[in-house]
Amino acid sequence: MTATAPSGIFSTSYRHELALRRGRSARLGAVAVAALLIVFPFVAGANWQPIAVFALIAGIGAIGLQLLTGLAGQVSLGHAAFLGTGAYTASWLGGDQGLPVYIWLPAAGLVAAALGGLVGPVATRLRGLYLAVVTLALLFIMSYVFEQWTSVTGGSVGRSTMALTVNGTDLLDGVTLPVLGIELNGNQAYWFFVLAVLVGLGYAARNIQRTRIGRAFLSVRERDLTASVAGVPVTRMKTAAFVVSSFYAGIAGALLAAYQSYVLPTQWGLILSIEFVAMIVIGGLGTVFGAVIGAAFVRAIPELVRSLTGVLPFIEQESDPSGGVTVELVSQFLYGAAIVTVLVFEPAGLYGLWIRFRSFWKTWPWSY
Repeated sequence: MTATAPSGIFSTSYRHELALRRGRSARLGAVAVAALLIVFPFVAGANWQPIAVFALIAGIGAIGLQLLTGLAGQVSLGHAAFLGTGAYTASWLGGDQGLPVYIWLPAAGLVAAALGGLVGPVATRLRGLYLAVVTLALLFIMSYVFEQWTSVTGGSVGRSTMALTVNGTDLLDGVTLPVLGIELNGNQAYWFFVLAVLVGLGYAARNIQRTRIGRAFLSVRERDLTASVAGVPVTRMKTAAFVVSSFYAGIAGALLAAYQSYVLPTQWGLILSIEFVAMIVIGGLGTVFGAVIGAAFVRAIPELVRSLTGVLPFIEQESDPSGGVTVELVSQFLYGAAIVTVLVFEPAGLYGLWIRFRSFWKTWPWSY
């Protein structure tokens, strides 16, 4: 039962409080977002379709880091190591062993989760800056492994990856929907596949937040000593947070490897980890939707900067790389500026801005 008053929607039962979509406006909003996601790949230009696919893949990895950092409060600068682990696991299983996607994709997540399980007990003894240093050390160790384990990773020259094949068809070659007869190019087909994975994992993460485990994560984030006194197994919960986060990162790394068709050990470095931290901070710490918004924002910045190369003279032209600031450097500067702006003016991130806007109109004209 839902009681609607001028000042908003109130929960009158525990079941309603647990509902993912409370109220008709929330359900209509979910339908509108779903329609937008379905239509987007057909209206987006050729330059934006790959960016959108990268944003979806990054959204999966960002949700994983959100569960670890935003929900459980465990700072990590080694997230890229788990993405790389998933990427190389999938490349070896799908490329060298010829296994299908329904094996190499979950296996990539499980191997990354196993690595997170090994790191978890060590990392859980630390917190704050010390924990960040430990995860950074893990990143450096895994970067060395990626470069030296040539039989699996290809060493410093990298390696080719596997194709994402569904029913014998490589999605990057494009597919035709058998029922509707709609032809999808490679980017569109990959968009819908990754979107399905993102929705499934996002729904799972949203439910984790609302379970006993999610509430244990929150208690550990607020104060682990108090959580321990309350009966929460702090070490086990911190390890579980690393395992779940690493699983999401492994899935994202596998999808990224399949989409790129080639991976290099240098791409799983500190810059990538910082980008994921930027995603969850800019999008809003502690929220699944905020992680996805932040991923879209961060992945869109380089393309937006690239579109301004003809307007801003200090940005290096791709056709004339002799002078100017590169697109990558400008993008990294904007990441940092966005993080500082969010932390100072809106700690809840872009999702917090949406909550403010929604709350204003939900309670209008009694918004005070």
